[in-house]
Order: sequence, then structure tokens, then C-alpha cells
Amino acid sequence: MKKKFWLLLSMVVLTVAGFAQGYKLTIKFSHYKPQKVRLAYYYEDKQYLAVDSASQSGSTVVFQGAEPLPGGIYSIILNDVPTYFDVLIDKDNQNFTMKCDVNDPQKTMKISGSEVNAKFFDYQRRMTELNIEQHRLDTLKKYEKDSSKIKEYDSKLSEIDDEYQKALKETVETNKGNILSDMLDCLNAPNNPGNSQLDHVNFSNPALLRTPFFYKVIRAHIARHIEEGQYEIMRQNDLIISKAKANADIYHYVTGYLLTFYRTFFKLGINEVFVRLADKYFLADTVKGLSEENRQMIKEQRDVYNASIPGSEAVNIKVCNTLTGDSLNVLDNIKDKLLLLFWANGCGHCDSAENAIKYYYNGLKKNNITVISVTNDKHSYESLKYNSQQKNFPWIDCCDTKNNSRYREYYYIVSTPVLYIIDRQKIIINKVVGEDRITDIVQKLSE
Repeated sequence: MKKKFWLLLSMVVLTVAGFAQGYKLTIKFSHYKPQKVRLAYYYEDKQYLAVDSASQSGSTVVFQGAEPLPGGIYSIILNDVPTYFDVLIDKDNQNFTMKCDVNDPQKTMKISGSEVNAKFFDYQRRMTELNIEQHRLDTLKKYEKDSSKIKEYDSKLSEIDDEYQKALKETVETNKGNILSDMLDCLNAPNNPGNSQLDHVNFSNPALLRTPFFYKVIRAHIARHIEEGQYEIMRQNDLIISKAKANADIYHYVTGYLLTFYRTFFKLGINEVFVRLADKYFLADTVKGLSEENRQMIKEQRDVYNASIPGSEAVNIKVCNTLTGDSLNVLDNIKDKLLLLFWANGCGHCDSAENAIKYYYNGLKKNNITVISVTNDKHSYESLKYNSQQKNFPWIDCCDTKNNSRYREYYYIVSTPVLYIIDRQKIIINKVVGEDRITDIVQKLSE
């Protein structure tokens, strides 16, 4: 059930409100009678079938429907030959005619009834010419030994790059306000520096969702900041969501994409990012139309990830004493505080943290501070018992080979060593990551 939820969350129901009528796309082929022609649309890096088969009369095929098509890039796919071509659909381009030779649709395409698609094919033809010339020069340069000739090729290749940018800029500027301009600007957005990429995306145009470009901008934005701290990631999420508010479909997609991503991307602090997204945008009902079932699933995951955030009530996981095999609840019988350490065998950082706790253990014990460790290894119980024996901890070491306690989720263990400090009311006071910080904190607690 949860798998279904996350799929539904990442998909967005594209509305067509405001479209006046249905659609009719007519394609007339020269000297060719197709067997079957299909219509598909782009969504992220995949294509989905919109119409399984067009109606046909000789060499003319027609896609027609009473309801308008949602905007985006659509592919017209010929079943019996390895040929397809793309067209642009939005509220102003739902009824037009295409004529072409099947042997080279792009070069021979003539369009009536859609100025934006006529310009789209002009642009594609220009890009194809530049690509062919670039490939020719790259090939010549590859086998050229004369340095002066190589320099000449480099100069010409640089001119082609300039032509690319000029053609792109001119097409974007002269088509402002339509799907062609928005689509090309979004396509080129990742080539711009930093967050300026977002300035090249028209977040008010839901047609961009049915292109292969929009989600790449979202992914690039995430990747640009993923190595930063969780609070900067939260700030960047707010930035892109604020832009997405320009359109309901875009907003649903962006918030859903971010929530799904941070649910499945494991890194220290990301659980806090997920919790904030859930609280601010989903459980606060700013994402409208979310079913109660999906909302409950989000809340359940939110509560699991929230359990490991300082200030939350710690989950009393039931684990196994690695040396004796007895089961125990880690939060039982806390005196003043509990130091709950998660470690792994062969982890040098863990060794340092463990040695520090051993060194200050008597002071911790004197201050009524209990220490319990949990090995994060996934080996057999016998292997874990052997490793624990070698460690010779003066405190209880535990394991859960099958993760029945779900400790990795409730304590968000994505790396080791991690130390939780829990008070007698079973509230997490602090979460300490890394051997240096663990050494500092246990020294202070032992004084």
C-alpha cells in the first residue's frame, strides 16, 4: 500500500481548466500508408501513451477527442517504421494539420493552424544543421595532426557553439508567452549558474510537467544543495516551493517530488528535512486534494523520522543482549541519563568513540549515566557476539539482526558512530555524530 502511495504522490493530475474545446491533430503523409500511429506524452524521463491508435483514411491519420489535451510535448509514433516526431500542445494549439514525408519528417514538415509548431520545427531543423556540422568538424579534428588545422577547427567549433546560443536566445525571446519559449528556456536552465536556473523556468505553465526538462531542473536544484546542512536544504526547499505556488499542478508536483525524494535519500539530518516538509506543506493542508489515506501514511512516516530529533520522546526499542541473548528494552531503568551508542565493527571512527567512552566510563557511572550500545552490523548473531566479545565493553552491548525493533528508522541510523543522550523522562536531549564530538560530550558528562 505504501508503495502505491509514493507513486501517486509523485504523479500529478494535470488539469485542463480553461481549455475551450477538444483537440484534433491531423497528419498527412506523402507516399506512405501507416499501419498504426500512436500519441504519447513526456513525463519526467519517460513517455506514456495518450492515444493508442489514431483514426485513419489512406495516408491521413487523425487524433481527435472531445476533451482537450493537457499541455506538453507529445510524440507521434509510427508503429511500422522506426520514426517518431514531437509536437507542442497547449491551450492555443489543439487543432492543426501536419504534412510530411515519412522518410524525413523533420526536414519536410509543413504545419498549418499552429504557428508555434511551425517555429518549433524551424528551430529543430536549425539545431540539426548545427549538430551535423559540429560532428563533421569533431571528426576532422580527431584525426588531424597539423596544429594550425586543429586551431582552425576549434575556432569553427566555437562559432557553432555561438550559433547554438544565438538560435536558442532568439527563439526564446521572440516567442515569449508561449510553450515554445517556456520549453526551451527550461531545457537550457541547467546551463545557468546556481539558483539562477530557477529564473529560467516559468512555474506558472503546467505544460512544462509534460516535458523531459522540468524535473531535471528540480533534480539539479536538489543536487546543488544536498551536501549542505539540513537547515540550508530546508531553506532551498522553501525557495523552490514558493516559486511553484504560481500554478496548482506545478505546486503539487514539486512538493510531492521533494517529499518522496527525502523519504528515500538517507543522509544525516535528512529526516528533519522530511519532517518539516510533511508538517509545513502536507499535514498543514497546504497541498489540497490529498486523500486522508495518503495524509495518514505521510503522518506515520513523519512520526517515525521525528522520533530521532532532539526534543522528541525516544522510542523504547526491544533488542537482544549480544553476549547473553536475553532481550531487553533499552530505555528501561534509566537512572539520570542514558548514552545510547550505535556502532559498527571495522569502523575506525567507532573505535575512537568507544575508546573515549571506556576512558571516561567510571566518571559516567559515578554520575548515574547508563551506557548501552547497539551494533549496526547485519551479520549473524554468532558474528556479532564474537565482535562484542573482542570489544570487551564494560556496558551492555545489543543487537537486532533482523531489525525487528526498526531501530534504524526510529533512530535514523545512516552512518556510525551516533550517540543519543536520553534523560530519565525518555526525552532525547542531544544527538552527537562523529568521534570527536562524542569524545567531547562524554568528557563533560563524566566530570
